[in-house]
Amino acid sequence: MDSMTDTEVPTRGENESASAHAVFVDIDGTLCDSRQRIPESALDALAQVRARGHRLFACTGRSAPEVYPRFWEVGFEGLVGGAGGYACIGNRVLVDERMPREHVDVLTALWEDLDAFYIWQGPDQMGPSEGYLDFFVPRAGKHPEDWIEYAQSITPFIVDIDGGAFTKVTAYVPPEKASMERVTRALPPGYRAIIGSVGAAGYVPFEVVPEHLSKAVGIRAICEHVGIALSHTVALGDSSNDIEAVETAAVGISIGGDCAALVEVADIIAPAVSEDGLAWALRAAGLTADERTGGQGLEDAR
Repeated sequence: MDSMTDTEVPTRGENESASAHAVFVDIDGTLCDSRQRIPESALDALAQVRARGHRLFACTGRSAPEVYPRFWEVGFEGLVGGAGGYACIGNRVLVDERMPREHVDVLTALWEDLDAFYIWQGPDQMGPSEGYLDFFVPRAGKHPEDWIEYAQSITPFIVDIDGGAFTKVTAYVPPEKASMERVTRALPPGYRAIIGSVGAAGYVPFEVVPEHLSKAVGIRAICEHVGIALSHTVALGDSSNDIEAVETAAVGISIGGDCAALVEVADIIAPAVSEDGLAWALRAAGLTADERTGGQGLEDAR
């Protein structure tokens, strides 16, 4: 697919028409960086998108309890969560798929066998393994405090894994045991594993969902509900769980170029989130009138 890259100057496109577009924004690596910071340029651009009559939706591998209130405050009307296993607009639930108990048991046994730290994710229940938060929270960002907000956000939703109902699971596997072939062989029929976008201490993040689910499922459900055609959609993401979303949307954008498979299907390749990539991408898609091609990016060392 021919793509615009971040070496080209973005120009206004057809999406600047008066008709509303549905804009689906990934969170980790797209809206915020590894320290959970949202660039001011992104906040300004998203405000412009809304002011121009377009509609914003979070589109993430996170489940609802993992989406902080301040993320909602950027103007999201709804959520595609759990990598497509859940979708809602306000209090209206459009998609809510949970794994059968027997599959939860099989996958839990797999992660235990691999000495993984893992968390079962659902829109109203979270099931972390023993020691998961102590492992993950101080190691997911550049500084131990970067992800404290995550622990605070999910704690009210924590349940025992044995009694929970979950959409997906994310597991952090020690690198010496992190074989995609081994994980795939052990999956129940009808499931797939992908590499997640948030790492921790060199452990490899595996996300497992049913094969028929992806962010594209949630995008279609939301568009049908709000009456916006797929021809009026934009999807932005940075990792492998964004591939179907970027393929499905009329305009698909890769934030940064770290995921080769995503770059392959994207219409536009934007700079990384820390280089004002989201603001750049929204302008390149014709969704803002901002004449800036960039601002002051986030400083990794700060």
